[in-house]
Amino acid sequence: MYPPDLITGTLVNYYATCPREAWLYSRHIHAEQDDENMLMGKTLAELKETKLQDFPFSYLKFDRIEKRRGHYMITEHKKSMKNPEAAKMQLLFYLYVIKMGLKLKVVNGKVVSGRKAILVEGNDENMKRMETLLEEMSLFLSQEHPPLADKIKFCKLCAYRNYCF
Repeated sequence: MYPPDLITGTLVNYYATCPREAWLYSRHIHAEQDDENMLMGKTLAELKETKLQDFPFSYLKFDRIEKRRGHYMITEHKKSMKNPEAAKMQLLFYLYVIKMGLKLKVVNGKVVSGRKAILVEGNDENMKRMETLLEEMSLFLSQEHPPLADKIKFCKLCAYRNYCF
């Protein structure tokens, strides 16, 4: 079984977008490094690194954490909202790890891109949803071979497209 402690926010985002992409990433098969989207992402990550707040728990890297009215609020910034569900699942992963690891009662978050924001609650229903997803991912990523490529709307701009078509 794929070790759950190796699952990261990025891996959750990839899995929610394309399981094949997640499988490749989990094997350290990296996307085209000179892909325009990869270069933009690296540049944004480097800019964020200088502003990144250290959070003394686990291996998490998110953009911002603050305490509001006695509860934690995590903010994740994205360059675009092309796949809001994947962004939401990545943030939910962060909420899950923090809530379960620190035994918090309330932790919420938001994904921000430009003027758009998606609020994500760290409620019991979402925690159960993430727990189920992590179990599913662990089984899936344990497979010896990647799934067959399946053309989806995100393929056109995907830096992994050369591994599929």
